[in-house]
Amino acid sequence: MLRAVRLFCRQTSPNLIRRLRHTDNSSVDNRSPSPSLGRDSTISTVYNFPALSKSPSGLPSVKYAVADANRYETNVTTLDNGLRIASEKFFGDFCTVGVIISGGPRFEGKYTSGVSHFLEKLAFMSTQKYENREQIIDSLHEVNAICDCQTSRDIIIYALSCRTSGLERVIELLSETIFRPKLLPEEIEGAQAAIFNEIDDLKNRRYDPTPLITDMIHAAGYKNKTLGLPKYTPVDNIARIDASLIKSYMKDFYQPERMVLAGVGVDHQQLVDLGKKYFSVPKNEKKIIDEQTSNDNKAVWTGGVLMEEIDRSHLSFGADPLPEIAHIGLGFEAPSHKEEHEFVSACVLSQLLGGGGSFSAGGPGKGLYSRFYTNVLNRNEEIKTAISYNQAYTDSGCLYFHFGGYPSYLRNMTDVAIREIGYLVSHPPETVELERAKTQLQSMLFMNLEQRPVVFEDVARQVLFVGKRQQAEYYFNRIRRVQPEDIHKVARRIFSTPLALVGLGKGLNNMRSYGQISDTIQRQLSPSTRWRIFG
Repeated sequence: MLRAVRLFCRQTSPNLIRRLRHTDNSSVDNRSPSPSLGRDSTISTVYNFPALSKSPSGLPSVKYAVADANRYETNVTTLDNGLRIASEKFFGDFCTVGVIISGGPRFEGKYTSGVSHFLEKLAFMSTQKYENREQIIDSLHEVNAICDCQTSRDIIIYALSCRTSGLERVIELLSETIFRPKLLPEEIEGAQAAIFNEIDDLKNRRYDPTPLITDMIHAAGYKNKTLGLPKYTPVDNIARIDASLIKSYMKDFYQPERMVLAGVGVDHQQLVDLGKKYFSVPKNEKKIIDEQTSNDNKAVWTGGVLMEEIDRSHLSFGADPLPEIAHIGLGFEAPSHKEEHEFVSACVLSQLLGGGGSFSAGGPGKGLYSRFYTNVLNRNEEIKTAISYNQAYTDSGCLYFHFGGYPSYLRNMTDVAIREIGYLVSHPPETVELERAKTQLQSMLFMNLEQRPVVFEDVARQVLFVGKRQQAEYYFNRIRRVQPEDIHKVARRIFSTPLALVGLGKGLNNMRSYGQISDTIQRQLSPSTRWRIFG
């Protein structure tokens, strides 16, 4: 081996040795350095790139973007059948289009819970034109498109992103999957299997139970009605939902007057023409969803308690397992998004509380200066999660806290949460703290709206529920106008509503009773009894 190395060294030129050593000593080689590879380079020139300090030649002059007041204007057109079409300009060669429907779990009161969940899994399957899902995928690939369907408590969204040249293809596909699905038996079976696996994953394999806590908070707060109906199909209902039930639901709620066809990054007139071509379904003259049905679906917050004792120890395994955590949620009714000033104030309040997990201190809304981090996670080692959420709907809203910690610390966790409520209702926040929360919320608003699919959903939601879209600058200014007194006022309003209390995990019997917790929270609203925690 040594002999081979010596032979190689004798036959190798000094220049190659210098390259291998990356020498910068110009005295070894008197050649002039190559400007293309660095000031002190001794390697011979291979590529003759221009210096970065000089403007390249042969390129067109740079055209800089100019602020345009009409650049982000949202156009809305209503067709004769009641379908609303909304669009907004966006940069780039791709667009996002879709349909948002006023539907979802809150409207399943007269149906078997879980129909909306099935619709989500059955989206973009076989239709009258497309024999199977493979044909749909092939058609999407031709225009570089992707598709998705998601449901929340009060809406169902079908959306696609594609090149703008493929707009007509995806509009036709939307029409097919919404109005003409086949719902074949094998597709129903596939949806049943997918839903069962999803629920099993949520309950038995996922360490973070946030979706389950959210569902339980709504179920307790709205007494399993309207907004309290489950987002995820109850396991007992999976085998009971069939094609006839799904078609009945679609016939009632998949009506043009309950829809918005929205597009971002498309020409408005082109979208209107395609809407007339592919969405010219007749208006629902029978008005199956009449005023009485709307009244039946009105959300009524009642508060309540829901506990699920469950062993999650199998999620903590290995040489250094994650700790076994018990979770609690405290929910209250918050303003709807139609109460604009109160709604914005509630959003700032939730941002001020912030929070996160014990390993998620960074990021917008979870910073070191939010109250749930400084007052809860930083001072209570046994609490591993403390987060505030705020969700708003057309006729109600829900602000809730999610706390997670050791099962033996459950009683203390509720005490900590109640003390934080006491701080909120006792006096307005400090100016510096409030300004920080407002700035974080404004930052998150603009950061999220940099993404085209988020802009699409924002356009679709606002047009569906309000009839028009307010731009981000509008809410930026609304956030800026929030004062400490507004936070104090909305906090007292929210925490005076009935408590929704939920628990998930082991050791829930260590918690205080619902009556004790609810009464103590109400005492926080009175100066004379504010700090009498369970005493």
